Amino acid sequence: MAFRVFQIGVGGFDSNFSYLAVSEAGRAALVDPCGDVGKIEDAFRGAGKPEPTAILLTHGHHDHVSGVERARRFFDAPVMGHPRCSFNLDAALEDKERIAMGGGEFIECLHAPGHTPDGALYRLSDDTGIFTGDTLFVDWCGYCRAKEMFDTMRNVIFPLPDSNIVYSGHDYGRSPTSPLGVEKKRNPYLAAADFETFKKALLNL
Repeated sequence: MAFRVFQIGVGGFDSNFSYLAVSEAGRAALVDPCGDVGKIEDAFRGAGKPEPTAILLTHGHHDHVSGVERARRFFDAPVMGHPRCSFNLDAALEDKERIAMGGGEFIECLHAPGHTPDGALYRLSDDTGIFTGDTLFVDWCGYCRAKEMFDTMRNVIFPLPDSNIVYSGHDYGRSPTSPLGVEKKRNPYLAAADFETFKKALLNL
């Protein structure tokens, strides 16, 4: 079983990405609809108009949720995210809660405070991708509360399989995507083995 992931450069506030993840069973999740929603609709139609299952928010910042209402005109699915999300959710997700995508496939929500208290990551069940919002970028991490972000990096993200492609919320790094295994070695915020090293790395953020 495998997911198809469409990375959509929607412009938005600052080189934002939105994502469409389509399961082998033909169900679709939309992550952080924002920016040029027309590009999201084009990707949805180009994917064969799969069954809308969930709109997933990595956090409630305006630049990540600005397109939700427009997206729902063609992607009619419940909006989901962390219980503390400022956006009006249809369903709040618990840590490690799974969204069924058919055929045994799922997307797992992982709570990830640091950039915001309502931070959430979404892992594909086949470990081919993780949607990291403004928590983890290629080469970087988001502006943060240091201890919370360090705990998220070490205890939530680092243990995940290297095979996951990092799908972040902005195009900030050396490439639009990167394998998590590479980021564990090259990204100084994810590679930091202790809090003091992490705090020193933050001086360069």
